[in-house]
Amino acid sequence: MGLPGATTEVATLRKALSEAEDKAAKERFEREKQEARVGEVQQELEALAKKYESLELDSKTRESELAQALESVRSAKVEAHKALQEIDTVKKIAADLPCSVLDAVEFYRAEEGSSTEKLFWSQYTGTEHPVPLSDQLKQLVELHKAAEQAMKGLIIRMWPSEPLSGSYFGLVRRLVEACPRLEVIKQSICIEGARRAFTRAKVHWAKLDAMKLVKEGPPEGKEHRYPENYYESVLKGSRLVADECAKDVIFE
Repeated sequence: MGLPGATTEVATLRKALSEAEDKAAKERFEREKQEARVGEVQQELEALAKKYESLELDSKTRESELAQALESVRSAKVEAHKALQEIDTVKKIAADLPCSVLDAVEFYRAEEGSSTEKLFWSQYTGTEHPVPLSDQLKQLVELHKAAEQAMKGLIIRMWPSEPLSGSYFGLVRRLVEACPRLEVIKQSICIEGARRAFTRAKVHWAKLDAMKLVKEGPPEGKEHRYPENYYESVLKGSRLVADECAKDVIFE
């Protein structure tokens, strides 16, 4: 026979073991449930992070596109402004062209003989109908050539010892310096004429001191004599001296 007390203790232990197993099973279930939830939360966080990165990238892309669009607008404004300036310049040229053409026609009509220029401009004599754009361009080219030839002729006369510029702009820049150059040429011509006149005087009066003659006043007792009193009487001789001057050397 078994002992009644031992049987009761075994039953109690089995019950306690069953309850412990149930509790462990519930705890394992809850832990697995929590772990599953943690995994879900991690996945959600990763998805949110990717979405944020995507949004941030989109934002930067849109920001870059907006900057490019603004730069394009600014460039378009600059180009539009340049185009308006060019149109304004063309309008001014177009407004002056008929007057220049008329002057050229009249000038070459009065010119004797025959020349390529005269033949070209004669075709526009008495033109009443609008001139085609192609002809207007030809007229501008001819006017450009005439201006270039005039500039070259003037520059050669003013700078005889210097080479001509090979560009149209170079010719224009040289003409900008024409006014100061004219002062130099005027002074040079005056010096050359005076030199010629003094040498002529020394042919007759070898001891003549040109510096003394210019700096000192009239001789004693002849203070009433002023250079201005003799301008008219020496003018003819001055013209002869001017004809003798070579004018090919610049005295500075």
